[in-house]
Amino acid sequence: MKKIAFIFTAVGAILAILAQYADSNDWVWSSLFHTLGFIGYIFIISGLAYLSMWYIHELSRDEKNKIRHYYHQQKQNEA
Repeated sequence: MKKIAFIFTAVGAILAILAQYADSNDWVWSSLFHTLGFIGYIFIISGLAYLSMWYIHELSRDEKNKIRHYYHQQKQNEA
């Protein structure tokens, strides 16, 4: 799933750059590229949101393991 998120982000960036280029150079189908640029922004936001949520999940899982290990050591020290 991470690969798909990276691909979405990269494709979105390409579409957004292409839309800006088409708009600045007054291409004939500028409105089509404007729409594709908007779709590109959605791809960028979606890909980065997934990657951010995955990273937060990894951090929270590591913290849960540290807390579990800490309390397990505390119970062994009390006994």
